[in-house]
Amino acid sequence: MRTVDFNRVLTDAIQLCGLDRDEFNVQTFRQMRDFASARLRYAWEYDRFPDIVRYVLATTTTDANSVTYVTKPADAGEILGVWDKNPLATTRALSIPFHILVSDTEERLILLREYTDGVYVEYRTRPPELNGNPWDSTTTYYAGSQVYFDSSSNSGTLQPVNGKNFTANFYSCLATNTNANPETSTVNWTKIRLPYIFGPYLSRAIYADYLRSEGQIESANVAEAEAKAFLDEEIDKIIRQQGQYPRYKFIKSY
Repeated sequence: MRTVDFNRVLTDAIQLCGLDRDEFNVQTFRQMRDFASARLRYAWEYDRFPDIVRYVLATTTTDANSVTYVTKPADAGEILGVWDKNPLATTRALSIPFHILVSDTEERLILLREYTDGVYVEYRTRPPELNGNPWDSTTTYYAGSQVYFDSSSNSGTLQPVNGKNFTANFYSCLATNTNANPETSTVNWTKIRLPYIFGPYLSRAIYADYLRSEGQIESANVAEAEAKAFLDEEIDKIIRQQGQYPRYKFIKSY
């Protein structure tokens, strides 16, 4: 998946807001980060973007009550379909009816019968949340925490460092560590990857939310429409330019 560095999104948003990026502080960073996190979920769930759709083979299980199910994949957001064959490998794959059963410990996709060869689950991955603060080499980080880190300067700077390419992103902590480089220490950190297609939308959506927070409602509405147009443009690229049309679903009867 082609990705966009968050500092690029942030820089574009700062300039749209008319702020000085050289005077950009942590408080404003946190505000824009929170705007971006909420808007990322909106973009993620806006349509069936190929960048974030996955297909996995799942084994069916029948419980003591004769109910057949598969467990929802751990990284799944919305389930887009269940198929009796791999829909990427054959045109003979048929859509299987299902309904979702949610418990305190897991989500199950209930099927009408068992499939000995398993079924293919088509789903949209969950959008990441952005909540990290600038990385600090003296802080001890624990699993589940998050930081914002510039891999070029090996720091949590919010501004470009002279002579270095500014490449800052969010990283999620995997194991307790102190002063472990988030870019190179893959045992301790994993980078949060943002789809390239969402970059222009996020910058302008942040701008719209910033205007709204300043009480400029009319201007915010204009910026909102401009932001949404970038998502529609990406859909146009997928359908009209690349010819990627949704697969027709033929429901298998019983």
